[in-house]
Amino acid sequence: MFKTYDLFDHRNINDLIPEIIYYYLFKGLSLTAIEQKLFKTEDYKGWLSKTFLNYYGIDTEKVNKGIYENKTVPEVVDELYRSSNIAHVRVAKLLKEKYL
Repeated sequence: MFKTYDLFDHRNINDLIPEIIYYYLFKGLSLTAIEQKLFKTEDYKGWLSKTFLNYYGIDTEKVNKGIYENKTVPEVVDELYRSSNIAHVRVAKLLKEKYL
């Protein structure tokens, strides 16, 4: 059994989630690559990243991977805040709090 709680001992989960979202939507990193970068492990095979992204309404079937590679965070935050989809607004809020 995996010990996921050990991964979060040194970081606040509210600080990590925007980074997971950023690396997936803006940098186009794979789920496993995100975990390697943030948690220094591939043991979870993308499961942790997928779980967090899906919780925030981000489909991880590669349609959204790197979708904002050519945009800035402020542009995307403004775009998402204009959406009528509550999931978009939640993601905008996370990105704004972390990066703006």
